[in-house]
Amino acid sequence: MRLKFTKIILMLAVAGMISACGNKTEKSPDKMVRTGIQRIMTEDNQFNFSGSYQTEFIIQNNEDKNSSEITEPIIASEVSASEASASEEYDDDTSELTEYHRKQMDLYNKSIGQFLGQFGKSFSVPFTGAVDMKKGVMEVIPEVRYEDKNVLISFKFPTYLDFNNLSLYLDGSAITHLSDTMPYNKMVIGDKYMQFAVPQDKAQHIPVADLLKSLPKSVDDGYASIDPSAFKKVNVDEFGKTLEAKYQVNLNTDYASSLKYNTVLLQSLSKTLKETAAKADKNNKYKPEDYALLGNIIDALASIYSDSDNALADTPMGAYLEQLKNKSNLMVNNFYFDSKGRIIGVRFKTDLPMAITGMEEPKGTIRIDYKVRMDYTGSPKFTMQPTPQNSINIGARLGW
Repeated sequence: MRLKFTKIILMLAVAGMISACGNKTEKSPDKMVRTGIQRIMTEDNQFNFSGSYQTEFIIQNNEDKNSSEITEPIIASEVSASEASASEEYDDDTSELTEYHRKQMDLYNKSIGQFLGQFGKSFSVPFTGAVDMKKGVMEVIPEVRYEDKNVLISFKFPTYLDFNNLSLYLDGSAITHLSDTMPYNKMVIGDKYMQFAVPQDKAQHIPVADLLKSLPKSVDDGYASIDPSAFKKVNVDEFGKTLEAKYQVNLNTDYASSLKYNTVLLQSLSKTLKETAAKADKNNKYKPEDYALLGNIIDALASIYSDSDNALADTPMGAYLEQLKNKSNLMVNNFYFDSKGRIIGVRFKTDLPMAITGMEEPKGTIRIDYKVRMDYTGSPKFTMQPTPQNSINIGARLGW
């Protein structure tokens, strides 16, 4: 009897474990993404990553368009009588020139399109890196790469960010090994890293630790602003299969939703910092004005993405954001999960009109494809180990 009772207890325990595991992975798609991102930021925040950034140029073909769609129309009311008679006299010549101009522009756009198309196929930015938020450091090593038949051009720029002392370290040896030998060079880098640091007299008044603590909730608030129905659980695609992903969630948004996400995130961050400042006592490391200064910077950034009080409204950046708000192009985000509910990969794809980038001709689209995978080792490997001895503080050298 006792044996049977023990077996029943074991069976119930196993059933409970299976049920718990099932509940962990059977969340709604939006909750899967939000929980996975929170784990990256608070729990599984020590990992290596790798991925690539690629672009494809899709040029619009103008060969089927007539000249009226390409050339600027002439307003009749602006043409004088003498100009009208002259235009009648040289009408044939003008039409021939217009047709010649149109053909030349078509040939030019076609050749530019072929150049950009070939460049996009050969150009890529693969990268690797490491994150250890428990120690407050991260590293990314982008490689600017052009590869095709009989040609390989590659530059790597290892970059290390230390949140503890607000410093960015750059290994610029891909360029400095040559620039160091230039005549009259007054700053020889040698084998050292270049350090770009916030001056200590200013860094000590920036509550970075409180900012990082507030970030997970603010990021979650940003994702919470997206309609939950936009998140869809789908079959694992080919990229996900290379990750050995168990689940995949697709999130399709437009640029307006993306700008709203950024606005909500920044506003939440500002609000949390203000609450932290209000709770701080006189023994706190930072003063109320320190929090206020950082909050003002975040509020200014939030205004850039919001629909009102855009601080950059009359600048090229502001005009660019306004164009994005009026575009219906999809931003396709795919999140890949393992059996533990961890995000092990992300893929982002979108199309940008070339006109948005400032290129009026040729007309077309820039297709962006960004992929990244995470490897949770528990002990991430870093390539760079910057120290005061192996780094040069560029700001100090330049008198910043």
